[in-house]
Amino acid sequence: MITPSAVILSAGYASRMGRFKPLLDLGDKTALDRVVSLYLDAGITDVRVVTGYRAGDIRAALADRPVRIVHNPDHDSGMFSSVLAGVNDLPSAVPAFFVHPVDIPLVRTYTVVTLMAAMEAKPAAVIYPRVGDERGHPPLIHGSLKAAIAAHDGSGGLKALLDRFEAQARDVPVADEGALLDMDTPDDFRQLGDRLAGKALLTENECRLLMEQVRRLPAEINEHCRQVARVAESLAAAVNAAGGHLDAALIRCAARVHDVARLEKHHADAGAALLRRMGFDRLAAIVAVHMDLTADEHSLLDEAEVVYLADKLVAGTTIVGLARRFDAKLKKYAQDPQVTDPIQRRKRAAVAIQTKIERLTGKTIDHILPTAIKE
Repeated sequence: MITPSAVILSAGYASRMGRFKPLLDLGDKTALDRVVSLYLDAGITDVRVVTGYRAGDIRAALADRPVRIVHNPDHDSGMFSSVLAGVNDLPSAVPAFFVHPVDIPLVRTYTVVTLMAAMEAKPAAVIYPRVGDERGHPPLIHGSLKAAIAAHDGSGGLKALLDRFEAQARDVPVADEGALLDMDTPDDFRQLGDRLAGKALLTENECRLLMEQVRRLPAEINEHCRQVARVAESLAAAVNAAGGHLDAALIRCAARVHDVARLEKHHADAGAALLRRMGFDRLAAIVAVHMDLTADEHSLLDEAEVVYLADKLVAGTTIVGLARRFDAKLKKYAQDPQVTDPIQRRKRAAVAIQTKIERLTGKTIDHILPTAIKE
């Protein structure tokens, strides 16, 4: 894979925010440290941070980080001056480089890795992450544009310069709303804090983008996953209403993407591997066992079991009983134990989970699911 550089722009006054954005705390890291970590975690070793206002504070904050500090003495003339300072400092033979404003701190590492892989597979003048109908940050710029940026007079900023190369640019779909979210105002900052609290899961929109635009799965698979998510959510709500402590958000998200690799061989393992690469280990653990798991009706109910049962209760988009889901296949292959044994095992697990839920809630599955059936 190519080894691009990263130019992080951290030189501005942040007048609209009213506070110095790079050193604002977002969770357990500052905004600046999150952006620096993004590139280091993606395997990029040449990370350059452009400073200007409060340059000494930035330098001190990065004292123990393996980054190069590039000072822009003309930072008060606008952001493009910082772009110039950073790009002019890059090696002459740089293959490609990211340009990333520090006030967009919640881009996921997998997004950067995806853009790098796209540039490696099919080079382009610029590769942009696309989130739904919008281009996001950061652009990955081919090294051949370094001279054009250096020669630009700054009118219209970097965007105007890159627009000149639109015919040679390419968008890559990503399921990462963080690529669109900046923190220009205090309200923006509060929204970033809210997003950070749920960053370990995909949002509903990100689930849709992953399934429809990134993976480009057929409509019937997407509709199946939506229905499984409705069923799983209803089961979890009933258990929690009866005193349970299931993570309903985790259950819904895992159900929503459980067939993310449905068109691949061993799709449960393939889907789990993809989600682990994306950084979603808890989702991956559930998706890995959504086809087959061992369940005991006397053990504690967990999130993976709820998703497993929900998947077994949905054929296509139709909610069915377990007998209908399994018995026809068992009858059809009755003379072939190699086929029927796994089916019997999966049915036993589903029955055990259903028994647990009915015991915990005091309701039958038929009484729990009418709302989901009607949606």
